[in-house]
Amino acid sequence: MKNIAISARSLIGSFVISAAVFGGSSIPASAQEQIGLASTSSASGWYSFHAGFASLVNRNTDEMNVSVVETGGAADSQAMVHARQVPVGLGNWLELPQMMTGDGEWEGRGAETLRSIVAVTAAPNVLVVRSDSGIDSIEDLAGKRINPGGIGTSTEAVTVAVMELLGVEPDWQIAGMSDAADFFRDRRIDGFFKTSGAVDQPDALIEELQAAIDLKLLGFSEEQAEEIRNSGLAITFDVPAGTYNNQPDPVISKGLAYGYFAHSDTLSNRQAYDMFRAVAENPDVMDSIYPGGDAPDLIALTMASTIPLHAGVVEYLLEHGHDVPDNLIPEEFER
Repeated sequence: MKNIAISARSLIGSFVISAAVFGGSSIPASAQEQIGLASTSSASGWYSFHAGFASLVNRNTDEMNVSVVETGGAADSQAMVHARQVPVGLGNWLELPQMMTGDGEWEGRGAETLRSIVAVTAAPNVLVVRSDSGIDSIEDLAGKRINPGGIGTSTEAVTVAVMELLGVEPDWQIAGMSDAADFFRDRRIDGFFKTSGAVDQPDALIEELQAAIDLKLLGFSEEQAEEIRNSGLAITFDVPAGTYNNQPDPVISKGLAYGYFAHSDTLSNRQAYDMFRAVAENPDVMDSIYPGGDAPDLIALTMASTIPLHAGVVEYLLEHGHDVPDNLIPEEFER
């Protein structure tokens, strides 16, 4: 898998199905196949996005009627899709390869028929350092005062694990994100990792600091990025040049991505095609329902899936002139 470039636990005992609102297709719902979409908790800020997505799909298909299934979060959603309790749901793209092969916590339970439908979000962990810190590479972080991410967060844990993998030992400064920003202002630390809400949009805190401090983004080399991906600790993203001030070149960051996925046979090719088409052909609607109001390039993010795409998605992409990498084309796709 290449860097994602944007030019984009247990099973709960019960769940609540809430019908998607805002309208539907011209065919009555009773005449369509009912499709449950496993999402998040209704208390999550993302729940309204999932409901909006279901509504958008329903307005753009005669093949199905999608209803949102409330879960405890992505881990529950993954388990439900894996067990075929729902046809499609939200998943952490870092975990999907293990779900396919039966590795890690999915040992002995591999499901080779899992397929990606469409990306939902990408969350890169951006590394920021002072321009006068003398840090010009990941290796230069050795011995430097670096905050690995907000205390107790997955960013912190993954950052420390990745640096151990690469054999780099910073002088870790453990703190919450607000304190880390203050330490950076006061020169008590040389840099920090910050999770951004999108690959191709600047983080508000970094922009605020950049207004008063000469700072720069620092990225991983291609070789380091490959080692990170192969380790299964994180996926990697290309943050486009110019996303931040004083960033003339793309920068490789680590992070996570989430998207909808299904088994190859729990959605028909036409259903998967229509789901993806709804996203690809309605960018204004996607912006309107996306948290923060500005969706990333979800087509590009989808094209960097960690597992093969659904055959219906491949069909749409090829029809519209996209080059789909061979590793994303499933064996059941008929050329």
